[in-house]
Amino acid sequence: MPYVRIALLVVSLLAAACGSSADGGDAERATGTTATTSRAQRTTETSIEPSTSTTNSTELFGAAGLVGSDPGDPGGDTSGLTAPYDLGSIGDPTFPGLGNGGYDVGTYDIALRISDGTISGETTLSLTALEDLERLHLDLVGLNVDEIRVDDEPALFNRDGRELIVRLPDPLAAGSSADVLVAYNGTPEPIDAGEGIPFNLGFQTQPWGTFVASEPVGAATWFPANDHPQDKALFTVSITVPAGIEAVGPGRLVESVENLDGTVTRVWSAADPMATYLASIATGEFVVSSEVLDDGLVLRHAVHREAVPATGSVLESTEEMMRAFEERFGPYPFDSYGVLVVPEALGFALENQTLSLFGTDVIASPIAQPILAHELAHHWFGNHVSPAAWDDIWLNEGFATWAEWWWTARIGGGDMAAVAATIPMDPLKNLPVTQLFDINVYWRGGLTLEALRRTVGDETFGTILREWTERHGGAVASTRDFLDLVEEIAGGDAADLVSQWVFSPTMPALPPDG
Repeated sequence: MPYVRIALLVVSLLAAACGSSADGGDAERATGTTATTSRAQRTTETSIEPSTSTTNSTELFGAAGLVGSDPGDPGGDTSGLTAPYDLGSIGDPTFPGLGNGGYDVGTYDIALRISDGTISGETTLSLTALEDLERLHLDLVGLNVDEIRVDDEPALFNRDGRELIVRLPDPLAAGSSADVLVAYNGTPEPIDAGEGIPFNLGFQTQPWGTFVASEPVGAATWFPANDHPQDKALFTVSITVPAGIEAVGPGRLVESVENLDGTVTRVWSAADPMATYLASIATGEFVVSSEVLDDGLVLRHAVHREAVPATGSVLESTEEMMRAFEERFGPYPFDSYGVLVVPEALGFALENQTLSLFGTDVIASPIAQPILAHELAHHWFGNHVSPAAWDDIWLNEGFATWAEWWWTARIGGGDMAAVAATIPMDPLKNLPVTQLFDINVYWRGGLTLEALRRTVGDETFGTILREWTERHGGAVASTRDFLDLVEEIAGGDAADLVSQWVFSPTMPALPPDG
């Protein structure tokens, strides 16, 4: 996500044009930060330990809960995000109740029928137990659960906020696998994630169609999920819509069927690991273009009919931008890429995996090219290498911001790092939810990398970026992982420099270039 407020986009444009500075005094941190210089003190990260179940099955499945209809509260808004640390939580320091422990999802097979803003769905999760399990938790917000089956055996379940608690028909031993099918229906509603994230998250319905914007906690509004970046999986999404409506999903289109009832089914397959918040679909009158490049990469864009005039020819730079990034960061990590343009002013753009989301406001703005670069760069930084915890979000946004600045300079747009360096900004760790998408996460994050580049030189800096994506691609990584990599390749002084930029209450000075 480049910037969540369109006002901040305007600030970016004005700063670049006028060279002005601004007061960077964000609100005080809810938790303290520590400036460090020694290797032993370099990070203040919260570790995420393996989960342990502390809740007795009888407490969860008493007489009232031993049914298969849909007992309990289906939740909404941020319900469950402060759940106790057990099988209903991975233990994320920012969202303590997000995600679920005890298992790893290998694949999601999602089949949806969408009409007039309602959905009827079946999602099958193929998962492997990481410990002996008698129950497991899924994240699901709202919607009505019709049935749950585990390896085709009916399962009892309960609801507690966004926690969908499943009693396994038979205990699942550590290392064993199972297929969990959840049948559900209803009208998906986006959730309000609270102050600091000033737009709704998840499945969105508009008069023109539907789309998804889930970062960071909205995936559970449209499918049952282990909703944390630590549990990436492969996705197949089948979408059935009325005739005349297009259905777009992640990855590649692998099947298209015209059904006897007049509906159309599109099947999309994402063949590379994906975090749940990056999974997306869209339905509406989209004009879909597709091209297979020489290396087999599918380049496809989906622009809503009403958004075609605003989009114009701005997407023609996509292949050139991708090839330039491949020279800097290594091979593009997925088998397809494209941009989805919806016919409204969103106030943000989002790096949904292989299908970046834009509204007409950003795509038609003078800064469309830098933001297109930002979202494409996320496919290396954020999508391929995802944050181990949401408190590591600068590894997404700082890296993508540096790439945005690099592309902007490449096309003659000026030195945005020099502009950003004039603005005092807060540290990059120990962020409360209200500050996950503040300017420091983007600009101080980008300056951290620029300071590193200026210190170690272009060649070593390029080695660090390419090794980062090669070593952690398809998985997650933390600030500690990045510091360790910098020390390994460039030495302890370089790692201490990065540490100061990440943790110091006072923003360091940007070293001279060259």
